[in-house]
Amino acid sequence: MSPESSSKGLSARAIRFLIVPAVFLGAVGMTGPTVAYGQDVSPQEVSGSSAAQKQKDGATTAGNSTTTADQKGEWLLAPIPISSPAIGSGLEWAVARLFPFNKKDEVSPASAVGIAGIFTNNGSRGVAFGGKLYVKEDRFRIAAGVASASINFDVYGIGKRAGDQGIFIPLNVDGRAGMAEFLYRLRKGIYVGARGQYRNATLALDQSRFESSDVTVEPPDQVANVLDQIRNQLLHQTTVSLGPRFQWDTRESVFYPRRGFLMEVASDFFAEGLGSQWSYQYFRTSFNKYNSLSEHQVLAFRGMACAAVGDRIPIYDLCLFGTMNDLRGYPGGRYQDRRMFATQAEYRLTLPVKGFLGRFGVVAFAGVGAVANKFTNLGADDLLPAGGGGLRFRLLNKYPVNFRVDCGIGKDGRTLSIGVLEAF
Repeated sequence: MSPESSSKGLSARAIRFLIVPAVFLGAVGMTGPTVAYGQDVSPQEVSGSSAAQKQKDGATTAGNSTTTADQKGEWLLAPIPISSPAIGSGLEWAVARLFPFNKKDEVSPASAVGIAGIFTNNGSRGVAFGGKLYVKEDRFRIAAGVASASINFDVYGIGKRAGDQGIFIPLNVDGRAGMAEFLYRLRKGIYVGARGQYRNATLALDQSRFESSDVTVEPPDQVANVLDQIRNQLLHQTTVSLGPRFQWDTRESVFYPRRGFLMEVASDFFAEGLGSQWSYQYFRTSFNKYNSLSEHQVLAFRGMACAAVGDRIPIYDLCLFGTMNDLRGYPGGRYQDRRMFATQAEYRLTLPVKGFLGRFGVVAFAGVGAVANKFTNLGADDLLPAGGGGLRFRLLNKYPVNFRVDCGIGKDGRTLSIGVLEAF
């Protein structure tokens, strides 16, 4: 049972909304640091043309009020149609306001506040609200969000073998979540801080689909094996965590980086002492590198690894492909385990023309990754290759925020990824 297409924008992330509500915020441009508010402007200004300097030199000041056009905010509206075997057909949507938190602050990047949601014909519903603020000339970075959703989705079991078999169990996750993150700048580009999160959810079989033909035609013993793997997950769960964060960021833009790098190291410690139902840990590290080949060409690289450690780990806190764009070409939830790594490279080209056509771009990407219960158990046969290409369309005049459509091809089929902002 190999899905032919899957949306990996907000819909795929909605499956994981109880894990990291911040992924909702990412869909409306609120996650991820950026540098220099004035640099996220027009393509000519981003590429360093003289227009940016003229605009800066032409700014006028009356008392303590700066009257440059750069200090105005901009609205982002993104209705996104989706069609996915995992959660059905429907619509994702996001509405966000990008703005300078303090109009006198010419260093901080644009802050953002927004709301996002999803609804599909299989009964999935979700909504999230949050924001990310950059304060005191980017000395403080503050993010927070809340989410509520009822999502019907497919789980293929745990481990690469389960993903290869392609036999799934339809589940429903219903609950609420919240997160807050605070980062402090130690020195230029280096931030440390902490994040806390709370999830209250109930996992149960989606009985209507469990008894439908797309499940009953599968071999009963294989369906039973998947069910046995996740049977102890089907209950009400409360998980609470607190953990440190580290970021080293030299990018000139969060929306469309052309140069620099972003390194992130994060840990979430779920503890019974905090109110969590179980004690376990989740570790994740990533490194993104961006190289400008010309005014219209960028070559980007990403590597990441994660580990879930503990005697009992909820299935939604395992490492998995398909929800965070770490390996486009695989639907969310098909490949998951306690360990994972992924690497990918992407070539990005904006059309070298002026006017409306200059808003379009194309990308090509390729990568490889793997999941296992231990990193030492990974072998050549466990590798999952993927590649593909996509289209881009710039949504805003001031900020280089792109609407993204990517077709990824993995070893089991293909996925269609639709969203806002670059994959990484």
